[in-house]
Amino acid sequence: MPARIQQLVLGLGANKQTAIGTAGTTFLRFKKLDTTLTTPKPIFENDAAEIGKQHEFITATFPSHYDVANRLEKYASAEFVTWATAYALGNATVTGSSAPYTYTIVPIDPGTTIELPYFSLVEQVAEGGGSAVDNLYVGCAIEDFTYQFNYGPGRSSSKMTVNWVGSGKLTTPSGITVPALTVENNMLAASMSLTVNGVDYVATKRILSGSIGWKNNLLLNAGFYPGSGLQNGLQIRGRMEIGARVPTFQFTARLLSGSTEYTTLINQTTGTAMLSVNHDANNSVSFSFPKMAFQVVENAEADGIVAVTVTGAPQYDTVSNTVLSITTKCGINTIAQ
Repeated sequence: MPARIQQLVLGLGANKQTAIGTAGTTFLRFKKLDTTLTTPKPIFENDAAEIGKQHEFITATFPSHYDVANRLEKYASAEFVTWATAYALGNATVTGSSAPYTYTIVPIDPGTTIELPYFSLVEQVAEGGGSAVDNLYVGCAIEDFTYQFNYGPGRSSSKMTVNWVGSGKLTTPSGITVPALTVENNMLAASMSLTVNGVDYVATKRILSGSIGWKNNLLLNAGFYPGSGLQNGLQIRGRMEIGARVPTFQFTARLLSGSTEYTTLINQTTGTAMLSVNHDANNSVSFSFPKMAFQVVENAEADGIVAVTVTGAPQYDTVSNTVLSITTKCGINTIAQ
């Protein structure tokens, strides 16, 4: 009997793994929007290009490595945004003796480590009284995330997309009992506040859409070092290290007389950028760029209204010693701990 995609049970590691090859034991169960299922792809080489066969055709294949990666697309809840940003930036401190718990999340210091915290991920699909899919992916890290906000009603006004990569280590069946669905507190864009370089874009009713992103540029090939490990005769990664990390910030606003975007661009004026969104006083997320310049300013259009799209250039701030700081509140205190 075929299984429907709605049968998918998704478990994301709550506590970070103690090592890349050591599976996590605590999970948060989330819903998601995309229908993608993770495939543990075994990659094989062949001898087509080798000389001496007297022809150009394949005569043999050889095991190479496992390639495991996928994405998660969700409405932006305080719980999921906390999970995604904590594992993506890598340095998450939680405070509070009871809910709501406050997370302070900043990028890891490469002078201390260049490895992000690893998490485990479970996918299960029931079928015919058994399981069509029951996989535990061990040693996963986040490649990038994008928080996106838009004008319009409903949960789609505030979304979060995450791309993650696995070490290739796999346990089937998973042996994991995934808990009940996590109660999520979705944050609508209507709750948002946004101030960039001294301009309050919400108070002036100009803001339309935008995004905040982070990309780790993981050094994936370097994870297959001599001795990194094998599974079913194929290599698995023994590490995943950050490359040159890239923060991004972009927004579109209505263009009015006296708008300062072009002046800010030409003068390369810098200031702070702060975006906050919340469900209520106990569930919220704030993104803070301590030093923001403008990189590109372009005229645009939205619903027939003249607008301007700004691409920011987040800069490292030597006073706060960071390029991005995120503060969140939610009712879970185990994320990336």
